[in-house]
Amino acid sequence: MSKEVLYSEHDGIGVVTINRPQARNALNWAAQEQFSDIVNDISDNLGPRALIITGAGEKAFASGGDLKELAGKDSKKTARRLLATMGLALNTLTQLPIPVIGSVNGDAIGGGCEILTACDLRISKPLVQFRFAQIQVALTTGWGGTARLVRLIHLSRAMELLLTGRPFSTEEAYRIGFIHRVVGAKTVVLDEAIMMAAELIALPSGALAAAKKLAWDSTNMGLNQAYLREREGFIDLWPEKDHLEAMAAFNEKRPPRFGKPG
Repeated sequence: MSKEVLYSEHDGIGVVTINRPQARNALNWAAQEQFSDIVNDISDNLGPRALIITGAGEKAFASGGDLKELAGKDSKKTARRLLATMGLALNTLTQLPIPVIGSVNGDAIGGGCEILTACDLRISKPLVQFRFAQIQVALTTGWGGTARLVRLIHLSRAMELLLTGRPFSTEEAYRIGFIHRVVGAKTVVLDEAIMMAAELIALPSGALAAAKKLAWDSTNMGLNQAYLREREGFIDLWPEKDHLEAMAAFNEKRPPRFGKPG
């Protein structure tokens, strides 16, 4: 079977690579299913302590569904299939108890931008183009991208990008908070993403998982419920080994030695 999506893992860091550079990393059926299988396997087995998502080559991160493969397939059954696999996979990404980093190696168009909305952190090389282009083919987002985008950059900015489908630059993406970090022109963005992941996995895994869950869950809660959930999580973490180690390290004036998950 061809490898439309690759997965590797080293030193606790998993890397998912959309591997169709000849098609600007558009996700055909095979790529969608392989992407979903990888994400579901990580969810079930939790091998890595951080996950990076990127694209092969230098031109594209991802371009969403493969329009050439979809040409002529105009039934609602096709639409449901297109939405189900990736929609569920991206929702699973937001629920993984590990940080997920989008490493933007090239243009992110349509569904490629939707994938990025499901990442916890997003890092990009300069001079790439982002575009929620679904409106240009008479569609809306379908993989959960609108709801997540509104929560990431707020309604007004999200509305303009979704209704116009216009391209926006790395600089604008950073300015509006869609991208967290832009690397230098000569820096390999995946290398920088791996460094970011290494910094994250050095932190206490239980607190990372709790902070991620609290942040994502808070987007669907009222303030009072979010406050209550935050207090409960804080209390649960207080007697845990990593917190006790952090306090001991502070008092002893040494770096903390956090335990590994499991």
